[in-house]
Amino acid sequence: MISLQQHARRILSHSSKARLFCSCSNTNRTIWASNQTLQSRIESALNQKAKISTVLEQWRQQGNKLNPSLVRGIFEKLRDSKKYPQALEVSQWMAERKICSLVPEDYTARFDLVESVLGLEEAEKFLEKVPENLRGESMYTALLKSYAKSGKRSLDRAEAAFKKMRELGLLLKPSPYSFMTSLYSSVGNRVKVDEVLREMKDNNVKLDSLTVNNVLRVYAAESDVASMEKFLEGSEEVASTLQLRTALDMAKAYLRVGSKREARGMLLRAEVLKEPASYVELMRLYGEAGKCSEDVYRIWNLYKKTGKQNSEGFLALIRSLCLLDDTKGAAEMYYKEYECSGLEFDVRIPTTLVSGFRKKGMVKQADNLMSKTLRNKKLVHKPITPLLKEYWGKPSELRDLIKSLSDSNQFSKALEASTWLCDQKVINLFPEDYAERLDLTEKVLGLKEADKFFERSIPEKMKGFSVYNTLLNSHTRSHQNVDDAEAIFEKMGELGFHTKLSPFKSMISLYSVLGKRAEIENLLRKMKEKNIEPDSVTMNKVLRVNAYVSAVDLMDKHKSQWVDDGKLKLEVETMGAMAMAYEKAGSILKAIEITTRAQEVNRLRKKIGEMGNEEYISVIKSLLKLGDVQGAQDMYGEWEQSKGSGAEFDARIPGLLISRYCEDEGDEMKLRQMLNSSRQKVNETEFKLFMKDMGFTLLFPPVVMSVIWLSTTFPHLSFL
Repeated sequence: MISLQQHARRILSHSSKARLFCSCSNTNRTIWASNQTLQSRIESALNQKAKISTVLEQWRQQGNKLNPSLVRGIFEKLRDSKKYPQALEVSQWMAERKICSLVPEDYTARFDLVESVLGLEEAEKFLEKVPENLRGESMYTALLKSYAKSGKRSLDRAEAAFKKMRELGLLLKPSPYSFMTSLYSSVGNRVKVDEVLREMKDNNVKLDSLTVNNVLRVYAAESDVASMEKFLEGSEEVASTLQLRTALDMAKAYLRVGSKREARGMLLRAEVLKEPASYVELMRLYGEAGKCSEDVYRIWNLYKKTGKQNSEGFLALIRSLCLLDDTKGAAEMYYKEYECSGLEFDVRIPTTLVSGFRKKGMVKQADNLMSKTLRNKKLVHKPITPLLKEYWGKPSELRDLIKSLSDSNQFSKALEASTWLCDQKVINLFPEDYAERLDLTEKVLGLKEADKFFERSIPEKMKGFSVYNTLLNSHTRSHQNVDDAEAIFEKMGELGFHTKLSPFKSMISLYSVLGKRAEIENLLRKMKEKNIEPDSVTMNKVLRVNAYVSAVDLMDKHKSQWVDDGKLKLEVETMGAMAMAYEKAGSILKAIEITTRAQEVNRLRKKIGEMGNEEYISVIKSLLKLGDVQGAQDMYGEWEQSKGSGAEFDARIPGLLISRYCEDEGDEMKLRQMLNSSRQKVNETEFKLFMKDMGFTLLFPPVVMSVIWLSTTFPHLSFL
């Protein structure tokens, strides 16, 4: 029989997952060799997301000893594998079970884990519980590290901790200083950085790489190239390991003061690091350094190899080539590489090339590219102001662009384009141009700004129907001031603008929200006088506003006028509101006929007292309309039990189901069953009359098709 230890080894040897304890230090290798079963249990617990402390506790309870070095090895492996919650669990268990005597490093390690898993606040609480004599240099350094990561919000606490370390004589290593310079660097406090450097010098603490990089970035942010160079001279050994961000920041500092040669030297140092994340910025900065395009092409080739090209990369490439007077190369990159890249269109890229063309006097090429760009329908997803400033194109193209942006809900961008269009004195503007800008102003900046634009910026001669109608729409949408909306509507009447549906529709929409039925009826009368027909949206709103207050008579009046005449398709919301109104008024059958859910039909059916043929017809018809064929069949069965015999037999009721069966690709079996069921209820003569009733009942025209289908499928039934 295979032992547990052998079984664990077999599982682990065939596991496809990376093993936590696959490599052990020389110190723990011998220990683990004799504890393979414990190892396998821990790995199993990790895979099952179970508690490691439970495994260790069970191991102890089974009489096994836990060597302190072994437990520490487990903890270190979990921590090094970034399994921080499990490592914290083991650390807590070690302390609670007093597996070994804890040293300052144990508390430091646990502090780091608490901060990683539970956050800085919990880590600070843990620190308060650590005995004073065990809060060593490593503990305070870990605390400073956490504050440095937290940034500006932890600056005061970091300074207090740093002061405490000073008082305890613990500022003997570079780490505390590097964390403080990192904090001061993040907030741009040059004075404090210099103070930290002086203290390091006074305490004979050597500079480390992190501190050097922090200091250089602070100097670079202020473009203090003199201090940068002086500091580098005094720390050449450590400065040989400049970080990428430091080298780039220093290059930018040199560029800001016009030292292009020195900037290029720093860019070369950054390039040597071969960090793909830096390639886009390197291309841009080489362009600004202004020596030759070979530098840009060299980085571009490295960038292409990453396989992660994007718009920012192409923008940096083309912009830099144009800056370096290589417009021909920029054009080649645009047409041969960017246009074939499959990337989402970015207006900044062709705009940059257009600028390059114009600077070189290549007007025709600039005009051709700009026209092509304006026609690009993908333009709606990107900023457009730079493009419009460079070249405005034809007014018709600009209007199409504004409409596309607005239709795509890119209102801010559409407003930019509309504003730019209206500000161009060389373009002939129309009232519709101002109406578009007015609408966008209200959507982006609010109603008050729209009112200001209407009063102050639109010429009186441009305030036509479209402008006033847009202004009215803005006020009725906001529901803020009914009086203002009514005043605008009356003004439109005075100007002769009550000849179209739009202003009436806007006011009805407003009144429907406010529940003002009398005002709505007054508007409907005016519309009738002017031969203005309401549209579907308006009709539904009128029906709903009456339904909400259970004005059933008026609701029925409009329904018969619009819906029953085939002028309107009721919306689901409207039918639901009308059903509730009918139910409140006690018109249950009407509620059943108009409701949109089969569950509601069944609920309403229970409110009917005695069910007659007409009631069954309404319920079955509604269920079939809503697709609940089974519910209709159940209701038919109920009718058969209570009403389906003798003189009360009604051909319309089975006819409803027969019609449905015929529609469903001719369900012959169910159709035969229905016919046989009907035949059993009446004699042969009455059955033939039933078949005739099915075909000639004017109330149920769809049944005619059913009869035709029956006559072809069952020719022996002579009933017509």
